[in-house]
Amino acid sequence: MTPDSILSGDFSEQRWVDQISKNFDNEVDNEVSVCVFSVPESISRFKPEAYVPLVIALGPYHHFQTHLYQMERYKVAAVKALMNLDQVLSFESLVINRLKEKDRMIRSCYHKYMNLDDDTLAWIVAIDGLFMLGLFMHYGDIAPLMPKKLINNGVLYRDVMVLENQIPLCLLNEIWKSLFLSSTVHDDNRDGELFSMLKEFCEVHSPLRLAPDLNHGDETNYLHLLDLMYHLIINNQPTIEHDGMEEMGKEDNLTENFDRRIKVIENIPWEKISNLLGLRIRIDDKEEDHQPRVMEIEIPSVSSLIKYGRINFSHMIGGIREIKFEESEATLYLPVITLNGYSEVVLRNLIAYEMATSISTPELAQYIDLMSGIVDTEVDVKLLRAKGIIEGNMNDKEIANLFNGMNRYNGRVNKTIEQLNEYYNNRPLIKAWRLVKKDLLCSQKVVTIVSTVFICLLMILYSFCEVYGCPRLIDR
Repeated sequence: MTPDSILSGDFSEQRWVDQISKNFDNEVDNEVSVCVFSVPESISRFKPEAYVPLVIALGPYHHFQTHLYQMERYKVAAVKALMNLDQVLSFESLVINRLKEKDRMIRSCYHKYMNLDDDTLAWIVAIDGLFMLGLFMHYGDIAPLMPKKLINNGVLYRDVMVLENQIPLCLLNEIWKSLFLSSTVHDDNRDGELFSMLKEFCEVHSPLRLAPDLNHGDETNYLHLLDLMYHLIINNQPTIEHDGMEEMGKEDNLTENFDRRIKVIENIPWEKISNLLGLRIRIDDKEEDHQPRVMEIEIPSVSSLIKYGRINFSHMIGGIREIKFEESEATLYLPVITLNGYSEVVLRNLIAYEMATSISTPELAQYIDLMSGIVDTEVDVKLLRAKGIIEGNMNDKEIANLFNGMNRYNGRVNKTIEQLNEYYNNRPLIKAWRLVKKDLLCSQKVVTIVSTVFICLLMILYSFCEVYGCPRLIDR
């Protein structure tokens, strides 16, 4: 029995054989694929608590954990409150038996092997799935049955968006059809109702704006709630162009004299001066021991881009695919992001899902990498708030900590970041500063030589004054 098994106790080898044999004998259901992944340590290591439920388990991954199981009675009470007496009495025949027939489909949805028998797994999916349906349909009826701290702090919504807590949409559909549509199976108006409720939930709780419209029939293309929110975020591409466009003024060019002065200082033969003075300077380039730390892309902060790069920021109607840097306007266009108490968990789990699905272009990860790179301090957050890019009730310090805690997810730098860095680095002031920083201010050799020459001059002056008299310097 491995320590991270879903249940404690002896590992049931016979159960494993029974399940494998059943899958081997039956045809593989090509319409069902793995969609509920376990988050790898490589992603979760910087903030593991963001990828697991805090108070309520949904689905088999965390169902039997001690600190979560105390919520089971609240879930059962909420589920029973949503059904009439006939549905409660016939619940096992209506729902459980139907899910047991779909056991192979249920197991196919989950990435991790589950040491559970068919009956146990069916009951877990039935109770948790029905609880989620009730949450989407009748929040007002469920809320009084839940602990107040769970509702008031938004912890319930947080846990619903955790990747390992997802209930596949195909299973929710099975429960929906078996119970709520048991008397109206042929009512076509009810077919899209479940999807509409999930979409409405995403609109309320998504940190980024969603695609306004979907093609008819798209309902069957989504795997679970998190998958739906992810694709609605990615596919947000409005027909209206950017709003709030602001033009920057002309560049403030520095004079060539400045560059010439830098070149003169740079061309001073510091090595020969060092040898004449008999100085042996050792430059120690060794860095401090590297500790595991959050990595970010190489890009200046918002305050630096505005102050030194003369770059403007503007919000736009579109989504993350519309992000771009207009060099002619010196303006970076970013989508509006709304950050509340549980937004970090939503963002982290959306990215974890994106990485788990091996999407060729991790668009959401690239966006978060960009935001994590340009937001360093509370000042950066304030500037983006002023531009209408950041909204929500999370305070500036919390937002800065959020982005500073996001490890770099994507190894590649996209075109927008390259354009922004190139424009910033080619600004005359930045070029001059980098030259000074590299060749003068950060050069131990130059600092040592200049300090030595200065001390020598002071000693010569002091000796001169002692011999010939300099009352104002030596009399105190």
